[in-house]
Amino acid sequence: MTIVEGSPGAAAPSRHAALELGDWLVRKGRFIADNSPLFDKFCRRLAAAGIPLDRATLHLRALHPDYRGVARVWKRGQSLVERFMDHGIESTASYLESPVRAVAEAGRRLDWRLDRDGLEPYPLLAELRAEGYTHYVIAPFVYAQGLPNAISWATMRPGGFAEAELHFLDDVLPALSAVVEVKALRRFMAHMMTTYIGAEAGRLILEGQVRRGDVRTVTAALMLTDLRDFTLMSDRLGPREVIRVLNEYFDSIIPPVHEHGGEVVEIMGDGVLAMFRQRPDDGAGQACRAALAAAAEGRMALVERNRKNAGAEALRSGVALHYGTVSYGNIGVGDRLDFTVIGPDVNLTSRIERFCRELDRDLIMSEAFVERLDRSMWELGHFQIRGFGRMQRLFTLPPEEG
Repeated sequence: MTIVEGSPGAAAPSRHAALELGDWLVRKGRFIADNSPLFDKFCRRLAAAGIPLDRATLHLRALHPDYRGVARVWKRGQSLVERFMDHGIESTASYLESPVRAVAEAGRRLDWRLDRDGLEPYPLLAELRAEGYTHYVIAPFVYAQGLPNAISWATMRPGGFAEAELHFLDDVLPALSAVVEVKALRRFMAHMMTTYIGAEAGRLILEGQVRRGDVRTVTAALMLTDLRDFTLMSDRLGPREVIRVLNEYFDSIIPPVHEHGGEVVEIMGDGVLAMFRQRPDDGAGQACRAALAAAAEGRMALVERNRKNAGAEALRSGVALHYGTVSYGNIGVGDRLDFTVIGPDVNLTSRIERFCRELDRDLIMSEAFVERLDRSMWELGHFQIRGFGRMQRLFTLPPEEG
């Protein structure tokens, strides 16, 4: 049967065509890298199969610290658009006055004919009518775990979708949702791993480094920063205020680490442990210079934060910088592991940071770190550090830089 795409009398694709599209999703679509190109190719295949599709949207809830959901908007002849929805969108007018909320509450397919007179219940429908759309359909997009997602279809064809075409769309949704869910979970799992344990640790875990004792040796510049007087601050401030102040502190300290190629290994209360790996092409000097730059920018960011918040709690940090070798991987017991760094050089970095308070310095560097900077620093002297047999030479910035 010859189908003229978009014509009012066009016959709907057969059930066999729906099975073929589902087969393509399972055999080939699941290998497409991301849900955006997958949805784009899927919509194009629907149109090529004879569905008079001019616009489609896929609304997915997300497990991400920066956004609540993702909306993908496909239009015939245009590039697919991806939009991210902020946390708290459920309480906004854009969501409360939308078909997405309506279908989530109804739990079934809803549709509106836009080529007939009458007021539309949602602003989006009035906008689509003004653009020339004749029929809008939205349906639940069901994951195995039951998250309330949604998918919509719209056409400009006079007369709208035929009932057989809507049944075709219903038939292809289970295969699409199965493939989309797997991709979404993989994407959000990678995001969450990066958020909670860091990009490199997350990558290694997803690649299979999950057994206790699986560690690798890493040579790197280490940076440990600690918020001064945090215990006293916690005693004076309420819990919510403490969290707000801590986040402001991390907003100053952590971004420079990422900008200079470092990785935050752990956030330990009010402390941040980061490492800057020695890359084969750059050497130790570059790793140490990157760590020093990140520390300096973090300190400057705190100064700026304090300037802008003159009446608020002033924040000051102590920073220790060291260069050495660490064991990087899984430690713990049974099914509760931590992916972290351990070793004498980590311990030494921690001990050096404690001297910041004793010597009233914001930044202290080890001899091993300074030796690789290829620039002069101000020597503080030789110090006995608990747990280490020999005296340690410690340094700080020259007076003109400190």
